[in-house]
Amino acid sequence: MRIGTRKAADYIIMARLRDQALGELISHFPALTGMSSGEARELHVTLFGPFRSRINGGTLLTRVEEGAGDLNQLTFRIGDLIRLIGLRGGAIAMSLVPDQEFSAFYQRLVSALSPLTEWCTWIDTPPGHRIFHVSLRFNIPFRDFDLFWERTLGITPSPEYEPGEGRSPIPAVRTYLKACDSPVSIFRIAIMRRGSLWREYDLPQKTWLSRRESADTGEWERTYQTFRQNEGLELPESKHSTPSRQFLISDLHLGHGNIIHYCRRPFFSPDEMDDVLIQNWNHRVGISDEVFYLGDLCHGRDALPAAAYLARLNGTIHFIAGNHDEVIPGSVTSMIIHSGATQFCLIHDPAQAPLNFPGWVIHGHHHNNDLETYPFINTCSRTVNISAELLDFIPISIDELCTILQQVKPGEKVGTLKEARDRIQPGHLPDDQL
Repeated sequence: MRIGTRKAADYIIMARLRDQALGELISHFPALTGMSSGEARELHVTLFGPFRSRINGGTLLTRVEEGAGDLNQLTFRIGDLIRLIGLRGGAIAMSLVPDQEFSAFYQRLVSALSPLTEWCTWIDTPPGHRIFHVSLRFNIPFRDFDLFWERTLGITPSPEYEPGEGRSPIPAVRTYLKACDSPVSIFRIAIMRRGSLWREYDLPQKTWLSRRESADTGEWERTYQTFRQNEGLELPESKHSTPSRQFLISDLHLGHGNIIHYCRRPFFSPDEMDDVLIQNWNHRVGISDEVFYLGDLCHGRDALPAAAYLARLNGTIHFIAGNHDEVIPGSVTSMIIHSGATQFCLIHDPAQAPLNFPGWVIHGHHHNNDLETYPFINTCSRTVNISAELLDFIPISIDELCTILQQVKPGEKVGTLKEARDRIQPGHLPDDQL
């Protein structure tokens, strides 16, 4: 490697986020506090830097790509409200709680890049001390900072916020975040050079994008599609079996563009979402199969009539109505079914289930919005949340669900179907899940 007399360049490695709820919160933050001091920029998370280096650009790209390895995404949860002090002023931010893979990726960046820097912020000097965050406002003048912080702490909760029974308290400013509490995904890693976007690494596609390519909508569609294929969220072919079987799923919300943002679904557009969800259904459900559908088939001003969607879906559909559904002939508000000795109450909203029901309450309605109370399986409340987000957007067979329920232990909570499958020995799963 030659350092020579190459002119040093300033770099920052960051992730530019596509999260509408966080972006809107940043935009509305001055109005919530009644103060506009400081600055706000494009929604992002700084991963490493700033730093200065004379290293060859290709070498830098290689180090970042090696650090990413086989990662398909980085994920984090939104944490507490924090205040930070910088050289030019203060910052008010939401802390981020990175998952294990995110934390490991950061450590690899610290190890790989620190030796190549001519200068680097102390935050990223080994072993790395970075507090990951999303700034609501930064470079707030020191003379205004304490008042700004007091105003932030004094924000009253949003009148639209429903805390839900058993949910942990959150800062009032977070009640204005119009999104579920599921993790936020990072699909690309950007390198800023001399203040401008230089290259962006697409984690699902394992390729570097130019500045022009990074803004191209077609590239974003390919990013999301590759991610879904890598994660098994998009079935490439039919997986029907004989004899006919029974399936469950809820809350597809076909035609509902805002659900993509609210529930952080990995789709670029409503049309793409509809095509994939219908394809997944038909690749899993055969014409002779039965589906117990637990409500909210479609929603929104751009959605087609429910009959238009039902005509495209395989199987005999038993429709349990949700709160967003139009009147559908033959639909019911709830249903009791049995599988062997196990009794299930099928209902859209679990709050409307019979008290002290002796079996399991299978429901939708909550999507991935309250995973503490309504995960995929909550043995304490004996509820099963089959909202599409928790099933990887693919109907689950009742046979598989019963297999999983037989193996969960009293007091356990299982966040998603994927988590449940990871816990179970492959030989115990139905053939189409291996």
